[in-house]
Amino acid sequence: MVIETGLTIAYKCSSCGAFEFFDLSVFSLMGGKECRLLCRCGKSGITVYRRNRSGCRIKIPCMACGNDHVYSFRLSRLLIKNISSFTCPEKGIQQCFIGNDEIVRMKIDLLEKEFDELIDTFGYENYFKNTQVMFDSLNRVHDIAEQGNLCCECGSSDIELVLLSDRICLRCGKCGGSKIIHAATNRDLKKILEKRFILLATRDSGYKTCNMGMSSAAPGRERKADPD
Repeated sequence: MVIETGLTIAYKCSSCGAFEFFDLSVFSLMGGKECRLLCRCGKSGITVYRRNRSGCRIKIPCMACGNDHVYSFRLSRLLIKNISSFTCPEKGIQQCFIGNDEIVRMKIDLLEKEFDELIDTFGYENYFKNTQVMFDSLNRVHDIAEQGNLCCECGSSDIELVLLSDRICLRCGKCGGSKIIHAATNRDLKKILEKRFILLATRDSGYKTCNMGMSSAAPGRERKADPD
């Protein structure tokens, strides 16, 4: 049995939102030195260090909730398992993978393939200002709806969803109330990931409503955010 001693870490940067790959040797971790690994954007990174004789820890700044998460893992199990994933305990978003280089890269390829298929479904290859941010934001809105936490001040949960180039417009099918979710930057993404409840303002509340007739809106792309 041949055991590979090289590890690959794929980390979803909390600043730029892209996956960054790092190559790391098991022996470097066994040496007890702390490894600080920075994303190519230079604004965020992870720290890997030895916890005890057989275990290590990894510290990851999370783009989902804004906190730093510390995870423990055993090198022996990692070498046998081939890949381990680390998920934000609050938002459930996979943010880091460690293991065999080929398997880790195949995993990221699969995630990106699923993302590409989602883009093909909507036909928005060149429409959104930031496609990754838009679909991550859309997924979060869907999760909130599934939890029954998306509704209007009027009490209705019949919510229509329209995608614009830089934001998501939610509109109440009963009273016409609305709410705008900006989705053009990673700062916008961080805000929506922090939300656990979305409440639409009714037309009579005096809040700004969505302009559904804007030229930036893509025709025929309206669908409902079903909370069920």
